[in-house]
Amino acid sequence: MSDEFFDDEQELMHNAQAGAKPKRAKNNQVAGAAPAAAKQTARRDAPPFWMVLAIAVIALLLGVIIGYLIGTSTAYSALQVLESDEVQQEYGTGGGEDASSMLPEGHPEVSIDEDGNATIVDSGSSEAQ
Repeated sequence: MSDEFFDDEQELMHNAQAGAKPKRAKNNQVAGAAPAAAKQTARRDAPPFWMVLAIAVIALLLGVIIGYLIGTSTAYSALQVLESDEVQQEYGTGGGEDASSMLPEGHPEVSIDEDGNATIVDSGSSEAQ
């Protein structure tokens, strides 16, 4: 297996040593043109400044949009937790009672027996409501 790069370098060195002879001057120009063309194609230029600015603006916009979405979802979930805590404090459902059996604020305390009859706890009367 031959190494093409090594062979090319050996040929260039041989041509450089024989460059003093006028007969091979034309061969040196042809041989020297190939590495120059390879250097031009392998050369990497920096991107234009407008492209750098465009990429920076796009990254900034994506960051703002993603940050907004994460922030609003976090705030929304925090508000839901606060709202559920307020509802539990308002109706006193933290003690394990079902919220459907609790009456809103301002109504008298009522006890419900096994038959479904309701009685007011404060006055002790056995009125059915």
